[in-house]
Parts: sequence; C-alpha cells; structure tokens
Amino acid sequence: MSFRSNYISPAAVRGLSRIGDIICPGDGEFPSYSKLGCVEHADIMLEHAPPADIKDLGMLLAILSYMPNSVLRWAVKQMAESHESESALSTTFRQLDFGLRGIIFGTYYSGRSGKDYDGPDTHALVGFSINRIED
Repeated sequence: MSFRSNYISPAAVRGLSRIGDIICPGDGEFPSYSKLGCVEHADIMLEHAPPADIKDLGMLLAILSYMPNSVLRWAVKQMAESHESESALSTTFRQLDFGLRGIIFGTYYSGRSGKDYDGPDTHALVGFSINRIED
C-alpha cells in the first residue's frame, strides 16, 4: 500500500484497511475494502475532525494494525453487539462502531477508488446515479 495519509500514520492506515476488510470483505461482484483502495480517500473524512480525535483514532488504528485477525474480528463483533448491550464497555464499543463504520462506509460507498483499482466503482455496482433517469 503506497498511500500516505496527511493525518494518520502508515500503521494506522493499515489498521483501517484491515478493519475495513472485516466490515466490507467483498463478495460476488463487490470488491473488498482493501481491493477497492478507498482507504486512499480517508483523509477526506478526517480533514474536518478535531486534531485530538484524529490523534486518538490514529493511535487506536495503529495498535489494531498489529493485532491478529481473530482479535480484530472479535472487536468488530463487540462493536456491532454493543447496540443491544448495557455492559461496562458498551458505550465505548458503540462510539467505535459509529466512528469506524462512518469512515469505512463513507469511503467505500463514495464512488471513489484507489489508483490501482480497475473494476467498477460501488456507485455502478449498486446502480446509483444522481442524475439517473429511469425508462
């Protein structure tokens, strides 16, 4: 991966891409998060965030980039299940879920792909067009 973020470290970019692949693994005609290369557009999502939040997110993603896949899958599962739970960590996992899914889905369904991706973009795959006129 050659993308270098203006806001987060290369390790944090790897962490975001790995979590993106768990949330958007690709199936059928849809590419995985990393194959689509949309992590290259993460800076668009981060440029208006408070610097302290970016620093904390970068640290978390960098730590997660070194975790085994089983730990990442467990964390994503806990994030998803936190909306139905009132455990001690539910609030933290809910915040992570909203934040990470926002960045991941925001970049995945943006219609933008990485410079090395040569397949159809997600707008084409879901049949989305702002000016589309149906016959």
